[in-house]
Amino acid sequence: MLKFQTNPDRVFTMIINESMSLMIDQLREMEENLSDTGYTRSLEDLLPDAYRVFNIQSALHTLRLILRCHCENVVYCMNDYHFLILYDTLQYYCDVHNDMVRTADDVNDKEDLSLIGGVQIEEIDFDNIIGMFFFDIDFLLDTKTVTGLGLDGRKMLGIHNEAFGISHGLNPHSEELALRADEYDRYDPAEQDQLWSESSKVYPDMNASDESSYY
Repeated sequence: MLKFQTNPDRVFTMIINESMSLMIDQLREMEENLSDTGYTRSLEDLLPDAYRVFNIQSALHTLRLILRCHCENVVYCMNDYHFLILYDTLQYYCDVHNDMVRTADDVNDKEDLSLIGGVQIEEIDFDNIIGMFFFDIDFLLDTKTVTGLGLDGRKMLGIHNEAFGISHGLNPHSEELALRADEYDRYDPAEQDQLWSESSKVYPDMNASDESSYY
């Protein structure tokens, strides 16, 4: 599993899985069509923030690695490069899901399109997901802001070296893309926060009852 600020519940775990799978498919399609002069989609369309430090190959490698670790029982720690590409991936998936549900032709179509792993979600609140599960969004800081803080300022604010590299458009080194297992942390599904109930329409539901049910 991946380590987040809040332990992922089942719904977020499914969203992570489906969002990464979708982005991997989109990137593979892009890679296969690079030689097609009529193919107009760019990496920036898919990864509007991460494209500055990732190319198609490194993005695919990183997402496949994150997805593989996401499916393991060991808890893995991510750095700002991982969170950056996951941020864009989640935003893309949320936009696609919400648009499809919103423009559904009829009620039955809407119900089918809202399904995520057997759970009907009419809207995914991207901003609340980031606020709930991401430790910070320092990876979005621009060059001027990060440089202006100076070394002492960055240390005081807990801004990591990876955020500095991202702000300066530095491609990640292979060592920076490795995921580190946290030998002291154990993922316990029984202690997950409940962010979804049978009556919920938006995920995460910040008002979900303690007796929420996923199915």
